[in-house]
Amino acid sequence: MNSIISDIKCIVEGEVTNTPEILGDVSQDFGRIIQKQPQLVVRPQNSADVVQVVKYALEQGLTISPRAGGNSLGGQCLNQDGIVLDMRNFNQIHEIQKEMLWFQADTGVTWREVIVSSLPHGLIPPSLTNYIDATLGGTHSAGGLGNSSFRYGTQADNCLGLEVVTGTGELVWCTPEENSELFYHVLCGYGQFGIITQVRHRLRRYRPSTRTYFLLYDNLDAFLNDKQVLTQQGRIDYLLSVPNSCLELFSKAVRKPLMQWFYLLQVTVEADSTNSINDEEVLSGLNFYRHIHTQDLNFDEFVIPALKVGAPSNTVHPWIDLLIPGSKAKTYIQTVLERLPSILDCGNTLIGSFCLFQHTTNMPMFRVPDEDFIVGLGIYPIIPKSQLQPVLAELESLTELGLKMGAKRYLTGWVKFDLQQWRVQFGDYWSTVNEIKRKYDPQAILNPGFLQYERVAHPHEIYKQQTHLTEDAIAKSRSVA
Repeated sequence: MNSIISDIKCIVEGEVTNTPEILGDVSQDFGRIIQKQPQLVVRPQNSADVVQVVKYALEQGLTISPRAGGNSLGGQCLNQDGIVLDMRNFNQIHEIQKEMLWFQADTGVTWREVIVSSLPHGLIPPSLTNYIDATLGGTHSAGGLGNSSFRYGTQADNCLGLEVVTGTGELVWCTPEENSELFYHVLCGYGQFGIITQVRHRLRRYRPSTRTYFLLYDNLDAFLNDKQVLTQQGRIDYLLSVPNSCLELFSKAVRKPLMQWFYLLQVTVEADSTNSINDEEVLSGLNFYRHIHTQDLNFDEFVIPALKVGAPSNTVHPWIDLLIPGSKAKTYIQTVLERLPSILDCGNTLIGSFCLFQHTTNMPMFRVPDEDFIVGLGIYPIIPKSQLQPVLAELESLTELGLKMGAKRYLTGWVKFDLQQWRVQFGDYWSTVNEIKRKYDPQAILNPGFLQYERVAHPHEIYKQQTHLTEDAIAKSRSVA
């Protein structure tokens, strides 16, 4: 171990350590379900450090996992017995191009830092996640979904260029035109094909005023239909929706709580001034139960989400998000809401629903259902560890049900797929995923333990199998004779 540390210290400018405190810090993620402890942590100072560590890992047969905020929920940024690259020193915004509408920044920069830097220029990234303290590298590796993704796609869809270190130690600048194969697979690729060190990302001009309508529904059909109408017709700029339960009574006959579900739809319009917004035009033809509230805010007040991600240290977070074909959304959501009360306190469990259109996303690693209108459903329990196993079992069962209905998982959450489920998740693209992995990370050193790939036999093993088959055929022919 000491020789590995001393070797790497000789080839990088950044910090190299294996102190118990540092190893403990990187041995779990926000999900707190999985624990993996690396041999050491390297905090690189620049891209050249990352290249050197990758090349050293190749020589020594070690694996590498990049990490910044550690906000994954299923161990996606964890590493057992290898190297964790702590990318938090990659924290500079290098350029904001006001006329060309893009910025370029290091992978460890947070979206909050981007917002604070771009707002004074009248600019904002087109899509923002609800948690804006996530890093650029983290959300570009996952996709990055937010309340304007129905209009602008994922954050990855708004990426213009990446600086990447591949699994062979090559430093590459890639765009949709240059090294495009690598570009389109590092995005939403969960660190499987390359380590992102810099990002160039699109900006847009925003309008200074916003109006948000808070609409309550007691009917799932109306709720889903109005979401589709509002987004397809372009009436709104942002959408956030939350199913919420109200406990009515306990039935002795069925021996379980009977739940009445309501659905909150929060939709926002951007405008040059609130006086120019026509409320009747925005809300025309909608079938909500009650219009609860209208809120006017300046854009800079609106754009910083109120959501804060924090939880007691003794809890675990088995969160999942599914992307459901619009035609199956009602059936699937009804099933979920019927089954959840048996395993979770639904009054204290956040459930989110969003929507997306297939035509707004062009990322091959971001798998979506085979329909244009897509409904997202997220289940976000924060529970004591003692309750984890039955909750995981139910969430895995709901995942399997969703896959059978044509849904896809958004892979940031808790994911425990077997090989067959990975094949279903990627469908016809699965063989390409395996080919790209072998091309850009041939020794499989990048971010191991998340995706399961098809096993490829070594040439010597193939020769032995062919020889064995030939010998069997000869033996069978002799016995027949």
